[in-house]
Amino acid sequence: MKRKVGFVALLASFALITSFASAATPVSTQVGLSKDLIYFVMPDRYKDGNKTNDKLEGYDPTDTAFYHGGDLKGLTGTCTSGDDGLARIKALGFTAVWVTPLVRQSEPTVVSAGYHGYWGVDFLHVDPHLGTDSDLVAFSACAKKLKLKLILDIVTNHTADVILYNGNDAYIPNAWAKLKNPSWLNDLSNYHNVGDISHCRGDGDCTTLGDFYGLDDLATEKPVVYKGWADVYGQWIKKYGFSGFRVDTAKHVDTEFFKHWQPLIMQTAKKAGISNFTIFGEVSEANAFNLMLYVRENKIQTVLDFPFQANATDFASGLSNSSSLAEFFLNDDYYTSASSSASNLVTFLGNHDMGRVGFILNTKKMLTPSELLSRDELAHALMYFSRGIPTVYYGDEVGMTGTNGGSDQMARQDMFSTKIPDWKTELRIGAKPIGNGNSFSATANNPIAKYLVLLAALRASNPALANGPMQVRYSKGSLFVISKKDEQTNREYVVAFNNSATTQRAVISTATSQGGWKVILGKPSQSISGQKITITVPPLSTVVLKANKAIDMTDLKPGKISITQDDLTGFYQVEAGVTTNDMAKVTFEARTASNPTWVPLGVDSNAPYRVYLDPIDFPGQIVEVRATAMNSKGKTYELTHATVSIPAP
Repeated sequence: MKRKVGFVALLASFALITSFASAATPVSTQVGLSKDLIYFVMPDRYKDGNKTNDKLEGYDPTDTAFYHGGDLKGLTGTCTSGDDGLARIKALGFTAVWVTPLVRQSEPTVVSAGYHGYWGVDFLHVDPHLGTDSDLVAFSACAKKLKLKLILDIVTNHTADVILYNGNDAYIPNAWAKLKNPSWLNDLSNYHNVGDISHCRGDGDCTTLGDFYGLDDLATEKPVVYKGWADVYGQWIKKYGFSGFRVDTAKHVDTEFFKHWQPLIMQTAKKAGISNFTIFGEVSEANAFNLMLYVRENKIQTVLDFPFQANATDFASGLSNSSSLAEFFLNDDYYTSASSSASNLVTFLGNHDMGRVGFILNTKKMLTPSELLSRDELAHALMYFSRGIPTVYYGDEVGMTGTNGGSDQMARQDMFSTKIPDWKTELRIGAKPIGNGNSFSATANNPIAKYLVLLAALRASNPALANGPMQVRYSKGSLFVISKKDEQTNREYVVAFNNSATTQRAVISTATSQGGWKVILGKPSQSISGQKITITVPPLSTVVLKANKAIDMTDLKPGKISITQDDLTGFYQVEAGVTTNDMAKVTFEARTASNPTWVPLGVDSNAPYRVYLDPIDFPGQIVEVRATAMNSKGKTYELTHATVSIPAP
């Protein structure tokens, strides 16, 4: 999404000053969930804990489009060790649970029901198919006892399809005039009423104005709407203690919506004692150039990382090589700003819409069962140990895949004993088809579940592996190698991923030359010569090495700051010419004649050290930029300032 801004005038000087004392102290950009592991679950398909709500209209466990009986009581369980509910999720190593929307849904039709939660009509109460408000209180209490954070899936873009059209004229049938709760949702003027997103009427972008698959599109630019949503979802925080929201269809709300609504939610959360509340939006964009605009311009706190999903599964399946993966991670700099970074992105390998990771891997390349298992584990290791906040879709831990097209309804299997014939016979990774059994009994012996427990334990005992600073060290052929850094102990980790069916060998430069390395995952062979490791990685595997001593190779050679216009986005790429093998970080700041105070542009801890300056922030101004590099021993180096002239829009 390139924005044309005209000619760039550039001046740069290249002197070096060490120990630059006046550099601003960088503010942490990490969101509250930055160190968490998320388990994403659809309550209707997890476990049936209350048979009485199975009698409600829309219950049909033989049809993929209707309610199957799972509920909050089943998901909560007894809250004791060995149980199938939240205690099971905790035992798998997860620290947060994301549930699909719990609000009351519209009445079922003859073809489908709102078992998934995205057809809301009463946004103040739990859907009776899933239980009661009291059940949600108990669910929250159990999560608190187990030290699990709760994330609620919410919808702000639309409601259920209640508004009808007579030609181009929108109306609400009399029988539904007071159907929605709260009452402002029954006011026709709070909707756009311009028809479907694919062919809406009137002026403006159908992406934000049209009805999403016929669902009633709210005028999210109106104060009554964004303030109304702040009140509605603020109540869920205050009553039930949620630590975060995933915002459905965030791409389709007004571009200013999050600037209005998000601060109100944060205020409510803070008053409720949740100072680190996290909001991440669903923005289905295939590349970082477009996705980052929703963070940097629309001001969504963070988003689901769709580009990671595509690149991680491409690499893990063997469809792409390590160079493509390295190129993908280079785009992380687009997210770097004073308030954001790529480490906040919520990563995933599959979901309830596009399908499960096992199905996706098998469609990219036809794989044998044993190879599919190895590649599934490789994909999860890449997600757990690179950057971002990993999310595992329920059932992936027991090797669920999918049938037919593998997406949407075909990716929403039952964890309990299913009555869907295709799900009884579909491929299970690392196990036989489930038949008449259930996935709870199958968990203990599934190799994926065991592997995820191992990965989670490594993250818990080695904080650097849990979204710590990351540096790409090697990317050639099928071998991709990164370093991670523990900032508290100044210790380096080397993580190598091999997506080939043959053993791979490489020489890796590190920032550590003393003390040797300990293998904490996998079965590599290694030899060490100073700061170089010759490592041999077995086929289709991940290995992790931990340095026995702190980083000691901290030499850093600063060069010049360069500023060039980025052809893909119209932003200005600001790069600090820093040469080092250390895991350093560079802080960027800017000022103008009209605002002589230095303001942060962002901090980059992955070479090449760059940020992207948005010309919209400095229209018609001359911007002075400085960069301060810091090595692992805390020594700082200032790269003398560069100046860029931003033309007026």
